Amino acid sequence: MRTTPSPRSSTQRRPLSPSVAALAALTAASVVSATVSAPAAAAAASVTVKTTPRPAKGAPGPVKGGVVDVSTSTQLHAAVKSAKPGDTIRLAPGTYTGPLDIRASGTAEAPITLTGDGTGEVRLTADLRMPACNATAPDPDRTIRFTKGASHWTITGLSIRGGVMIMGGNAGNVRDWLNRNAENWQARRAVPGRASYEPTSTAAALEHLQGQVRVPLRPSVGIRIVGNDLTLKGIHSAMNDFGLISGNEIHDIACGTGPGVWLGTFSDGWRISDNDVHDIAPSTWKHYMQEGIRVGGSSAYNTVTGNVVHDLPGDGRAFTTDEDGSWNTISFNTARDVAIGLNDQKAGWGNRWVGNRVENARAAAISLRAMDSRLTWPSMNSSTRLATVACNTVSGSGVVFQAGATMSTTVSGNTMSGAVQLAKPLRSYWPSVGNTWNGSTAAPGTRVDESGGAC
Repeated sequence: MRTTPSPRSSTQRRPLSPSVAALAALTAASVVSATVSAPAAAAAASVTVKTTPRPAKGAPGPVKGGVVDVSTSTQLHAAVKSAKPGDTIRLAPGTYTGPLDIRASGTAEAPITLTGDGTGEVRLTADLRMPACNATAPDPDRTIRFTKGASHWTITGLSIRGGVMIMGGNAGNVRDWLNRNAENWQARRAVPGRASYEPTSTAAALEHLQGQVRVPLRPSVGIRIVGNDLTLKGIHSAMNDFGLISGNEIHDIACGTGPGVWLGTFSDGWRISDNDVHDIAPSTWKHYMQEGIRVGGSSAYNTVTGNVVHDLPGDGRAFTTDEDGSWNTISFNTARDVAIGLNDQKAGWGNRWVGNRVENARAAAISLRAMDSRLTWPSMNSSTRLATVACNTVSGSGVVFQAGATMSTTVSGNTMSGAVQLAKPLRSYWPSVGNTWNGSTAAPGTRVDESGGAC
């Protein structure tokens, strides 16, 4: 793990990018607009609760819809435990010790907010277990931990050393079900919204999965992580829907803890935008433990846009979909100084890679399921399908495009000059399975020099 400080302090973060008119035109078909039903809550009262520690319990109890000002770790834990819809928990400048276990919920109309009071830096930290660099799964031991389906929180304006874990109720049972069906694509795609584009299928998918695992499932909904500085560990989501991760700097992440941002295990409808992700320490296991932003575990209908992922050593890949991550839109991001820029991995169906920039990729700028290079025919269980790779710009990379197996994939209007690596079997069956390159059914040559065309 790099020990030198980030070049920007938490008060110098890159401002959020302005909306781009072209974004709506290029991604409207894939961006999910979802309304989450929740019980109506009374409007938050405009009351400020000034508190002092109580000797007996050490913290005040928040008033529903009120503002609770706290200045000690003890007060913070008590305020989080008893928070009600509409509350704002404001932290005075200083360092607070976690981990914070969040089980209470707000509502869509009255979320709970955890933030600083605006007068100085607020730091959250915890004495966390650190995994080995060859760990094979995301580290659950983080400074902020949402559990049992806690929903509708906003975490904003904080420096968080130790990351955030968002774990839906009984998400582990669903993860086990996915593992048991790793070679059974029919069972995985039988979940509503996984075999075809159905962005309103989230509730039906939950019902189907409950029937498979035979335990009640409670996903978290509406978690917003906005404008924070995260170090040591990143953000991991398992079975959570319709959240927002935006405007954060996520950097200097320790080996063995997982990517900067990882949406996994049926996390649908998130927006990941305008984050700066860099310096993820190399894993000694596999690429998926050291990526910038990863969408996998059958997570779908997510939008990843306007992010910058850079300076990933080793096999660090900037943007990855994997393990049935499908119907996601990855658009107008920048990948710089990484192993692979845009990486559509196992069984990605219907992902759209549009308008991104890749600079100085060491292995390949754009990669579609390279692990299937020995297959004589694409696999429904593992190969890329129905991908759109359009209007991306590549510079400073030797291999601009590689693919092991893909079907019904459209590649068009990209600006790139360099080598193309297609597996030998893929070259032979390229036109037979519905792939096109700039409108032609012919496979591209071993080198291309393209300037974007209609883009």
